[in-house]
Amino acid sequence: MKGNKRGKSLTHRLFILFIILLLPTFFVREYRLIKSKKETRIIPAEDFAFAEIEPDEDKSFTFIILTHNNIDSIDQNIDSILMQKYSNFRVVYIDHQSSDGTIAQIQKAVKRNDRNVSLIECEYDHQVYERYYNLVSHSKDDEIIIHLYGNDWLAHEDVLARLNQNYTNPDVWLTYGQYIDYVNLEKGIHDPKPKKTLYKKRVQRAPWVVAPLKTYYAGLFKKLHIETGFFISIKDENALLIPMVELAKAHVRFIPDVLYVHNEKPKGNRKNRRVAFMADHVKAAMEQAHKGALVDLVLLSEDSPTQLDACLASCEKNLNGIATIQVIYQCTEKNFNCYEMMKQVHTGVQFIRSSDYGEVHLKKAILQSLWRNAGSSPYVLLSTDQVEVSEAISLPVCIAAMQKTHAYGFYFHLSREDREIPQEGIYSWNIRRGEGLFKNPDALQMGLYRRLDLEKDIKKLSFSSVHGLIRAWADEIDCYRVGLSFEESRVSTTSAEMLTRS
Repeated sequence: MKGNKRGKSLTHRLFILFIILLLPTFFVREYRLIKSKKETRIIPAEDFAFAEIEPDEDKSFTFIILTHNNIDSIDQNIDSILMQKYSNFRVVYIDHQSSDGTIAQIQKAVKRNDRNVSLIECEYDHQVYERYYNLVSHSKDDEIIIHLYGNDWLAHEDVLARLNQNYTNPDVWLTYGQYIDYVNLEKGIHDPKPKKTLYKKRVQRAPWVVAPLKTYYAGLFKKLHIETGFFISIKDENALLIPMVELAKAHVRFIPDVLYVHNEKPKGNRKNRRVAFMADHVKAAMEQAHKGALVDLVLLSEDSPTQLDACLASCEKNLNGIATIQVIYQCTEKNFNCYEMMKQVHTGVQFIRSSDYGEVHLKKAILQSLWRNAGSSPYVLLSTDQVEVSEAISLPVCIAAMQKTHAYGFYFHLSREDREIPQEGIYSWNIRRGEGLFKNPDALQMGLYRRLDLEKDIKKLSFSSVHGLIRAWADEIDCYRVGLSFEESRVSTTSAEMLTRS
């Protein structure tokens, strides 16, 4: 009996000793976990992204773009960078043995912009990251590196301005942003607030690490790799980038704006790339999602009341999503009474005589029309009356496509040149690289635009007639833009003279 009691007593003592020794370990672990949770969190986007902060300076940016056989997307990549309104940047392409013409396209960009664009060619795998390392290590500490791939491109011309605004906050050391997946046109997977389980896992799983677009201060890179002698052998980009997010921790910021287009598997010719199928269920879903996204129709008419009547009838029949219709017209005394009769027939249409606005009557009348209805819809369909809408057009679907691609305009008079894909769809192209009508699509033959873009561009142009507006639009507007069209034209042009003059 005494032996059993001694055994139980010894067991109890060992158990208590075990608890005493284990308890500090438990508390230390919990302390580190709580501390890690606090330090590795990503501060919500609303804490900074929507604050209108005026930057004190234009920070310097360096694009480092890794390429390998990206011929299908490299033109789009180059154009999206060179179209940036922000000027304080440089571009460095690091290519790994491309054999499909990618290098030749980059070299053309280097010749056109030798001050901003350069190319580094690598023969072996390890050279890619060595060149990358040397490039960042020789950059200034306050220079911001933008890590990009040759199959991706920036979403719009204000990306650098947006990044500069975010880096105004001294607490921001690294950023990543939202994107559009080019293959399925879905918004990216990243959220401003990671899942709670992220905090209990290693920081390497934070979204910045897997985001296709990453930005960071060169000084942060050098602090880790050079000052601490971290660089021994770098075989992939994870070895370059993951240690930085561990060092930055809470200084990683998510930008909720769509900053770029991510193309995981580029396929086909990008001259006219399909961006959406027009299956019935897709149409229904888009229309449901954009019920309130109505469009104001503005028609320009010059002494052609008969044609205006036909154009209005076709618009009322085939355009789905029109909020208001305005007609800006010029006429001689001969047709004055005809336009007065038109007002009686089309009672829901607002008629504006441009000669009432003085010497620069047409331009002022268009701008007044855009201002007057600014609260109606963010989109405007602008055209002359020399066309008729020949097929049904769902404007909410078109708006959805413009939002997904950040296109400048949707042009209903254009059609695809090559027809190797028979399915109906919406197609995109880079206007700068277009040919013929695709190079100058703003021909006032049913073009859909964002109101703010249209207003901004009309202000820049000098014209006093419809044909003067078409010519000025073709000659003076920046052509680094994306255009959209259906596979088949949805309008018919009734005036051969209009096509000849445009």
